[in-house]
Amino acid sequence: MKKLAFLLAALLLLAGCGASGSAQPAQTGNADTAQTDGNTPNETAEPLVFEAQTLDGETVDETVFANAKLTMLNIWATFCGPCINEMPELGELAAESDGSYQIIGLCVDLDGSDEMLDEARAIVSETGAAYLHLQPADSLASILDGVDAVPTTFFFDSEGREVGKFTLGARDKAAWSAELADRLAQVDAHA
Repeated sequence: MKKLAFLLAALLLLAGCGASGSAQPAQTGNADTAQTDGNTPNETAEPLVFEAQTLDGETVDETVFANAKLTMLNIWATFCGPCINEMPELGELAAESDGSYQIIGLCVDLDGSDEMLDEARAIVSETGAAYLHLQPADSLASILDGVDAVPTTFFFDSEGREVGKFTLGARDKAAWSAELADRLAQVDAHA
């Protein structure tokens, strides 16, 4: 587990946010790495099955997807300025949810040390990102293996199937709000 976290953090440092810490333009993942056509939940893919710990050590698994029609999984890192800069507005969106969607953060550069966990908790507190945040886990490797930069955001339906393609880069509240509405429409159209 520690090797996976270290390797992922090293890769993200090389390919991710960049030294400047400026926001990268939001992009849609390319067809080679995205799992769907971007229009519907991916019926052919198996639902994501995982077990991970929250930043506070509580165990969470794939049943968390059943809490909303749509789950936005925002992958971030403690060293990533654009990730941290978008977290206050993600916190606002999470607080404004009518229950149709939920936001979950996944902090990928944690190595299991108390120091790193404390740093991640402090970032969550300081940014007001009061939604569920997970630690990396081996059972999340199926999605983390495809992450080349942070922030990267995936969307899942209530059964844990990916909805559309992942997005790369930070966005503001208006852009994420529009993206959530679009992804919810995709889920509704497929129901």
